[in-house]
This record gives sequence, C-alpha cells and structure tokens, in this order.
Amino acid sequence: MLTRLLPSPSISHDPEDEGFRDWLSQLYSFETSSIVRINMIASINGSAVGTDGSSDTLTGGNDRRIMGVIRTHADVVVVGARTVRREGLSSPRRARLAIVTRSGDLTGHRLDESASVPLIVCPPDAISTVEEQLSDIEHEVIELSSDAIDPREIVTALDERGLRSIVCEGGPSLAAAFLDAGVVDELCMTTSPKLRSPGVPMLARVGAMIDTHLIHLLVDDDSYLYARWAIDGPQ
Repeated sequence: MLTRLLPSPSISHDPEDEGFRDWLSQLYSFETSSIVRINMIASINGSAVGTDGSSDTLTGGNDRRIMGVIRTHADVVVVGARTVRREGLSSPRRARLAIVTRSGDLTGHRLDESASVPLIVCPPDAISTVEEQLSDIEHEVIELSSDAIDPREIVTALDERGLRSIVCEGGPSLAAAFLDAGVVDELCMTTSPKLRSPGVPMLARVGAMIDTHLIHLLVDDDSYLYARWAIDGPQ
C-alpha cells in the first residue's frame, strides 16, 4: 500500500488498484508548462548508492512507479554521464533524454535502446569524443559555450527546443549544480529505509542555504518515504 500522510487527511491506495496510476499522476502534476524538477533516491543517512555502487540496491517498486509518473509529466530527462557510466541507462519511454558530459566519455551508454534521439550536452572540446563514440547512433549535440557546466545555459537550450518540463535525475554533482544555479522548482526525494555510508552523497556541494516547503509526503508498507518539496529559493 502507498499512503499519503501529508497533506491530511491520509489516503491509501493499492498499486494493484485500477485507479492507482491516475491518483499518483495527479499527485505529481503541476499547473505550469515550464518546470525543473530533481528526482533522486538516497538512504536514510544520505547515500545516493547502495552496496552495488548504484541506486538499484536502494530502490523499490513504488519508487520506480513514481519515477515513471514523473517522467510522463516531463518533456526531457537530464542525467549526468558519470551516472550513465556507473548505472547504465534507463531510457524514458516518452520524454527526450539529455546526457550532460564534460569529457564526452559515454562508456556503457546503451543509447541504441533510447526511444527517441538523445541529446548530448557538452562543451566544444568534448564534441569530437562524443561523435567518435556515437558514430553509429543518431543523436543531437547541444554545444555549451565553455567547459563550465552551467545549468542555466542547459535549461535555456532545452527551452529553445520546446523542452520546458525538465526532470534532472542526477548524479549528485549535476543535481547540486542545478540547485546552486537557482533553476530548480521542485525536489522529489525518495528516502530508502536503509543505512549506507554516504561515499556518494545524494547532493554534493550545495553551496547556498535553500528554503523549501513540503507539498506532500507518502509512505509505503516497506517504509520508503516519498517527499515532494517545492524550492522557495536560495538565501
């Protein structure tokens, strides 16, 4: 069972119920056509990876269901190349996929499984490496103005392509950069009921103090917590 604890009154639904996905979709819907979300999972003490070095050993069934719903509301899923190298690729079914890479190294990408033409976001010096690695795969390069990965430039470039609903799925450094740049509207955070030394913290090097408020909080029978936080802004 998945139960909405906040806002009250609490409401519970069985994932096997006919209307479950519609209920979940409504919980993660939004009114504006332009939004930037971060969607990530971490252990109780903040580790972004489990015992296998990826998030796979942290996640559960409802977390995957929520990720699927969040992706259905997105125009584009943004992920860092380091996460692709560490965890492989979970390609969205409807949304575009955008991979951000500073070096152009897309080892382990599996982009041939992507449902749409992937976007590769990189600085000028990385383009030749990208083209070499993806010579047999259709793709589109978004060239950044410099080696600095500027989330504001990324969001603008995606918006110019009509991709205005953005979900960033990490990794930790990319998600922190998005938060520090002040471009994030919401943080969708799953807390896995596990303790794991955070060798890879869920958010790395967030510099600003950022105020948030809770939109909703869900819990399931396996003790996973699912929070949807609105970002009020840095101080």
